[in-house]
Amino acid sequence: MIVTGAGSGIGHALTRRLLGEGFHVSAWDTDPGELTGANDENLDFREIDVRDSGTMDDAVAAAIARTGRIAGLASCAAIYRSVPFLELTEDDWDAHLSINLKGSLLACQAVLPTMLEQKSGSIVLFSSSIARRGAPKSAAYAATKGGVLGLGRAIALDHARAGIRANIISPGITDTPQPRGNLTEEGIYGRAEHIPLGRIGMPDDMVEAALFLMSDDASFVTGQDIRINGGAGLF
Repeated sequence: MIVTGAGSGIGHALTRRLLGEGFHVSAWDTDPGELTGANDENLDFREIDVRDSGTMDDAVAAAIARTGRIAGLASCAAIYRSVPFLELTEDDWDAHLSINLKGSLLACQAVLPTMLEQKSGSIVLFSSSIARRGAPKSAAYAATKGGVLGLGRAIALDHARAGIRANIISPGITDTPQPRGNLTEEGIYGRAEHIPLGRIGMPDDMVEAALFLMSDDASFVTGQDIRINGGAGLF
């Protein structure tokens, strides 16, 4: 399995869970973060920026040499910078576009040739509830996460007959470093009052969905957007 953005948040939680399930994991991030000091023979951490296609190609080759195949990819790497619309610079826009959307594209292109040879593989991309409803000071993030929805569906259609599945998870607000960089503790947990299930998401909520989509239990599921948000938006 390959996980991008594995050093923190949902990517880290998914990496830990996959290792716990006995999978070999090629974990990619610009910094090991919460994986620092991790000692697991099934973990291969790679210092990778998802804007660097060559480095990802090398990491895929190393993963194949180690395990013989690529069972799945979870593309979790993303940035979110809260900026008022008229203060949004081209650099801010380009950073979101190149990491959130182009980074997902390049990661998929890195693994797909091997998956096509195998005639199997599962890709899980991460969008956001913000892609549909928008959010203040979030134009770049919303636009790129909307692009991830289209990207995932296109990949699903292009490669379904080859036995490859691609799906998208759209988390609602989740207790990860991303919202903590823009909201207070009270602001994060205060969102629970607007969620029918009465709480915000946790990384493990997203991990459970990703594990399902990457497993044979989801063998007839492709091109879907799974919204993990506790019912947010229903009222």
